[in-house]
Amino acid sequence: MITIEKITKQIQKKQIIKCVDNKAAVLLPIVHVDDQLELLFQVRSKKLKWQPGDICFPGGRVELTDINPEHTAKRETAEELGIALNQITILGQLPKFIATLGMMIYPFVGTINSLDDLQLNHDEVEQIFTVPIKWFIDNQPQCATMFLGHKPADNFPFDVITNRSTNWQKRSEHAVYYYQYQNWVIWGLTAQLLKFFIDTIGE
Repeated sequence: MITIEKITKQIQKKQIIKCVDNKAAVLLPIVHVDDQLELLFQVRSKKLKWQPGDICFPGGRVELTDINPEHTAKRETAEELGIALNQITILGQLPKFIATLGMMIYPFVGTINSLDDLQLNHDEVEQIFTVPIKWFIDNQPQCATMFLGHKPADNFPFDVITNRSTNWQKRSEHAVYYYQYQNWVIWGLTAQLLKFFIDTIGE
């Protein structure tokens, strides 16, 4: 039997699950390399279904067992790089924001003590590299435009819903930043975070 109590319970349960599913935390890791500060980047494993081979910062979805998003950022970094949690020091948090696909992102900036004993999780990380922070200060990102849109599939009921076009329709657009450093192209969400970080420390 459907009751107000049952409806309320089911709705609240879904809200809790969605809240966790739609949150992610990332770490912008700073390391000392040859007496200068550099940012560490990961190349995503080619085994991954989502954006294999892309460049990213360590991070991932907030799990129910995480104390808070900061813990998520540290846990994911430790798991992906194969280091202990106490090797990571959080310096602060950048403002959270909603990514293009609706994910709430919690970005943190921190340091990693050393790169000497990394044990990369190759199911997620193909390789790592570092870039001097000064290079990003001296080199602004390039910018392109991404269109977001929709197109009805072949099984769309055009005979019933008659005011729909069969073509792609643009819904919105947003800026896509990208940096070209040596043979690496850092773009998308990672470049967006990176630009915000560089703008912040330059203020």
